[in-house]
Formats: sequence, C-alpha cells, structure tokens
Amino acid sequence: MHQDPGFEPHILSSIIDGVILVSPKGTILHANLATEEMLRQSLEAFRGRPVTEFFPGQPEVEAKLHDTCTRGTSFRDIECRVHPRAGETPLPVSLTLTPYQPLAETIQGAVLLLRDRSLVQELEETSRQLDQISRLGVLSLGIAHEIKNPLVAISGSAQLLRSRLNDPDHRECLDVVIKEVNRINRMVERMLGLANQRPPDFKPINIHRVLEEIILLEKQSAGGSYHYIQQYDPSLPAIPGDEDQLKQVFLNLLRNAREAMPGGGAIRVSTRFRSEYSIKTRQHPSPHQDIVVEIQDEGVGISDQHLRTLFTPFHTTKPKGSGLGLPISLKIVEDHHGKIKVLSREGEGTRVQVFLPLEQESP
Repeated sequence: MHQDPGFEPHILSSIIDGVILVSPKGTILHANLATEEMLRQSLEAFRGRPVTEFFPGQPEVEAKLHDTCTRGTSFRDIECRVHPRAGETPLPVSLTLTPYQPLAETIQGAVLLLRDRSLVQELEETSRQLDQISRLGVLSLGIAHEIKNPLVAISGSAQLLRSRLNDPDHRECLDVVIKEVNRINRMVERMLGLANQRPPDFKPINIHRVLEEIILLEKQSAGGSYHYIQQYDPSLPAIPGDEDQLKQVFLNLLRNAREAMPGGGAIRVSTRFRSEYSIKTRQHPSPHQDIVVEIQDEGVGISDQHLRTLFTPFHTTKPKGSGLGLPISLKIVEDHHGKIKVLSREGEGTRVQVFLPLEQESP
C-alpha cells in the first residue's frame, strides 16, 4: 500500500483524535486508526471518497475546506457532527482544518483533526442537570417546611369537620379536600427526599440479585401483559453501592419502561462491562471501569424536545407524574460516581443505561 512520505503512519496511529488527509479536491487520501473508529469502517472503505460525505447538511464545513485547500486558511474548533456509516448515530466533533504543505511547497490538500466531543457533552449536560437539582433541593427544603405545617392543620381540621357532618354532599366535598391535601403532602415528602438525600452507605452488592428482586416486584404489580427478558453477564463481580438507593433507581426506571407501553410488551434488562471508555471527572481524575445496566422498552419513544428536559425536576409527561423520579434517580447514581444515559427515538422505544463503577474512589 502506498504511503505518502510526509504522512507518518506510526505517529498518527498513536493519536487518539481522528486525523484525515484530503486532496485539493477534497477526497480522502489517508486517515489514522482513530478516524476508522469514529466512522465505524476501515480506511479502505472510505479512501477516495469526498470527505464532505461524512458532514451532510453542513455547508460551512465544505466552504471552510475549500478555503483551506485554495487559500491556505486554517480554522480551529469548528463545532459540527460527523456521520459514520449508515444507521450509526452522528458524532459531535470539534473540527480543525489546516493546509497540507509538505516541505513548505504549494498547498497539496488539507489535514482535518476531529476531536470527539460526545463524552464532553454528556459530562457537561450531567453537570448542568445536577447543578439544577442542587439549587432546587435547597429551595425545596425551605418551601417544604413552610408548607408541611399548614398541611397538617388543614388535613386535621378537614377530618374533624367531616366526622361531625351528616350531609353526604358535604362529607364528599371534604373527602376531596382530604385526598388533595394527602396528594400535596406526598409531593412535599418527595421534595424533602430530593433535598435531604442521605449519602450512600457503600457495601458490596450483587447487582443481579437487586435487579431480580425489583423485577419480581414489578411482575406482581404489572400483570401478565409484560414480558421481561433478562440478559446478565455472569462474570460481573459485586460492586460497591447502597442497595436501598439503587433499588429505588431501578424500580423507577422499570416502571417508566412499563408505563411507556400501556398495552404491554417486552422489557429487556441486561448487564455487561462497559467497553466504550472510562470516566474521568475533576473530583475523580483516575479513570475507573464501569458496569452497565441497560433497560430497554418497546414503547413510543421520546422526542428530542422531551429528551432535553428528562431530568428537569417537576417536568413530566405523565398525567399523574410528579416529575421527581428521574431527578432523584440521577442524583443517586451520581452519588455513586456513575451516570445515566437515555437513548431514544420516537416510535422506536427507549434504552436507559446506568453506569456504575466497580470501585469507589477514596474521598
């Protein structure tokens, strides 16, 4: 295979960002291994193809590439999306364009540097969600305490008054008052739960046993119209976690999956080691290996608009939902130094992935 003498393959193979060499006409001449991983295909499959094929619907990329190849203009950190082979999810990347001028000769093409921003965007989004939940928690704590005492007085007075009334219509009205007060009180308790979430009590737990207990509970309450498919990796070891808190997370996610299919259907629950990448955070700079618990339904899916607000407290599409289940679940998983990822398209069901570390970092 012919190698351009100015394009060092050994250096490029060690670069974790995608590097592509294109001709003055914009066709791909060479690329490194990281590019092959991004595009989900081998170099031989896309060599000679116009590089703009992988940036459809983004004319600004084509215009900047033309300027680079004709005028020698460089561009840095262009936010765009690269499209791998058909059927693959587009990847957010930061694109840098520089002219290719070996030995300071005339421009012989362009070099594209593609930096994967999917993990960065996920971490930024999770951080934004947690900041929002944290601020709401402080506000909820004050509001809940102010509401709770009057609620107790209202409920007690309504019950006392109801016991002294003989008129059925008046008693029915008071039944409504008592019912609504109890509903508000449950909401206040959930607000307090969001604000006063205790730190996890880490102990070794068998994640499969936790899932089996939750699924058994759901089977008893859901009836026979739902079918659970369990695909577990038996090699997964025990992980450090708070069993009660993680049960709350998976119970909420399984119920969400069931409610997405009011007519019944299959819910797939699987576990595996995470193979994509290790997580690094400012608080925990050492990368750690994760396990993944995935819950997949056959429901109607979630629109892009609702995906962006899934973890916003009090935002819900359910008629009787509180909008606190997912925010509380997110906080619990983050307290375990893990993360939640939701993958969904309208009409294609939803996959929720919960990533949990095999080891907890020392505080």
